[in-house]
Amino acid sequence: MLRRLFGENRGAISILSAIAFVAVIGVSALAVEFGYSLLQRTENQRTADLAAYGGALVYNSTGSTTSANGAVSNIVALNGLTSSNATSAIVSSPTGDGNQAMQVTVTTSVPLNLARVLTSSASLSVGATSYAEIKSDAPGCVIALSGSGTGVALTGGATLSADDCAVDSNAAVTTHACSNTITTEAVNYNSSTAPSSCSLAAPSGTPSVRVSKTTTTDPLAGNSEVTGATSRISSVSAITSPSVTSPSGGSGVSFGSSKVNTPPLPTGCTDVYASSAHTVTCTGTGPFNFGSMTGGTTATINNSSSGATYNFSGLIDTNTSNTLTFNGGSNATYNMGGGIYAHGSGSMSFSGGTFNIGTVTTTSNCNSTSNYSICLKGSGSLTFGGPSAFTLAGGIYQNASGMPPSAALNLGYGSTTNSFSIGVANDNYSLNNANGATLFGDASGTGDLFQMAGSMTTSGGTCVAVSAAAEHDINGSISAAGGIVLGSGIYTVNGYVAAGNGSGGDVSGCPTTGTTTGLTALGVTLVISGASTVSCGSTASAFCLGAGFSTVKLTAPTSSSALGSSTAGLAVIGPQSSSNTATAAFTTGATNTQISGAFYFPNGAVTMSGAATLSDSVDASACLMLIGSQVTLSNGSAAGSTCVGLGSATTGGGTVALVQ
Repeated sequence: MLRRLFGENRGAISILSAIAFVAVIGVSALAVEFGYSLLQRTENQRTADLAAYGGALVYNSTGSTTSANGAVSNIVALNGLTSSNATSAIVSSPTGDGNQAMQVTVTTSVPLNLARVLTSSASLSVGATSYAEIKSDAPGCVIALSGSGTGVALTGGATLSADDCAVDSNAAVTTHACSNTITTEAVNYNSSTAPSSCSLAAPSGTPSVRVSKTTTTDPLAGNSEVTGATSRISSVSAITSPSVTSPSGGSGVSFGSSKVNTPPLPTGCTDVYASSAHTVTCTGTGPFNFGSMTGGTTATINNSSSGATYNFSGLIDTNTSNTLTFNGGSNATYNMGGGIYAHGSGSMSFSGGTFNIGTVTTTSNCNSTSNYSICLKGSGSLTFGGPSAFTLAGGIYQNASGMPPSAALNLGYGSTTNSFSIGVANDNYSLNNANGATLFGDASGTGDLFQMAGSMTTSGGTCVAVSAAAEHDINGSISAAGGIVLGSGIYTVNGYVAAGNGSGGDVSGCPTTGTTTGLTALGVTLVISGASTVSCGSTASAFCLGAGFSTVKLTAPTSSSALGSSTAGLAVIGPQSSSNTATAAFTTGATNTQISGAFYFPNGAVTMSGAATLSDSVDASACLMLIGSQVTLSNGSAAGSTCVGLGSATTGGGTVALVQ
């Protein structure tokens, strides 16, 4: 009765059980496969964290998005995934502090097996994202060290570009007007007033300029070459003119229109006169003692012996229009007590040897002053073969018209193992090039010297090539108005370095380069004392570029340089005394200055004016790090650095941290 009343339901329990069983299986599948998805997400997060951190480290050291993304792909592959599983990009940090971050998202698929009873999907997408912030706490590539003064200041339409590094100041960063722009990733200042945002521009790929109020440390304060600069200067300041023993005896020889007998030729030398030319043959090693020697016509002195010695107690003089040639044999020594005077159209040449040269006594011959050892004037030439060793009691004066081969002073140029110890004339110059070309051979052999007891000066239109040498010690200043090439090595200058502080400029057709030459110094470090300064613009400067010097290239030595490698990366080291505030000035006419390496004036301001331009585009690896007590740009001047200063090896390195 009851069964009939309620109906037959034995089959209903089976149906309900089946339905419930499906639900139980589905829920269990979801639990199992959701748990597996959580495990997969944890694994993806671990891979994303590793890839973001590694990519950020690479970007921090290279500044290259391509390299950073490549590092991400490699790390993802090492963790068993493919590049299709990850995306990466440089973005603004989610912390909101203005720094950049490497964002990496790793996505994988978890297959659905049991859970497919509840869904038609065959897999579940599982993703994880990580951010590694690139903290810009490294020194910048443009730095004003002083806590007082104007810091980094731009006026008059000036621009400063530091696309991959920071601009730092321990005082203010002031642009005065929105037209004075700073393009950079970060600005660090330490004054009561923040930089004007309208003058700050983020480089391409950077969301915004990070601006922080903080102090900046001197990145070169502990550098051994910087701390050793004072000792270098002290040693160079003690250089004086070398002593040269003046020979005595001998008879004066004048080559005229007849044979010269013995005497006045010294014993062992005979003369043949033919076709208005003298050929003197000296046999043996001597010593061959002469008094003075004057050219009245062409004369050649020959000797086939090695190691001969020639003594001259008086002046050697070409006498206006004559030619004197000394083929004295290999390893010859020339002791010239009265100096050398080549003038008019007269020319003089020597084969390589050792030259100990006294001074010319007639002041009218040499810039109306005394204590010059070599004087070259007119349209002739004076050539010393190489390798040679030069010891000059006085300086070198040149006022010869034209360029080689018509007129030149050549001291071993073309050879590599010369040595120079050059004294100073009474006008304080070791080299005074008033006209023509002066060429110094390299002094790159073991024990070779390049020393000057006085200053080096050149006039407009001249060309000078200075030796490559490990050390160039100059107890004076370098002042150029013509083309000048400084051979590689360290230059310790007890004075100032200037090109175009008064007049002059680039020279076309210098024999050393064959192209337009201003100032070329490749593989060079200048260590400048500032013991004397030069007026450059409106400031007293230890370093000055101006006038017509629109072709200036200065690169620091590299660690692989044969010469000057101890100063790798250091282009200019300015005065180290805190009381010496001489500036480094780039003025009107310095329109294409390229410097690679650290330009370091810790106690003096770096100033740019008159549309001067400064960059580091000498070569692909160039990097200008501009450091002064203050850095001031005005009147349309422009400076730019391509250093990767936020964490690069050049500037000490920032830090990387996972932030999300």
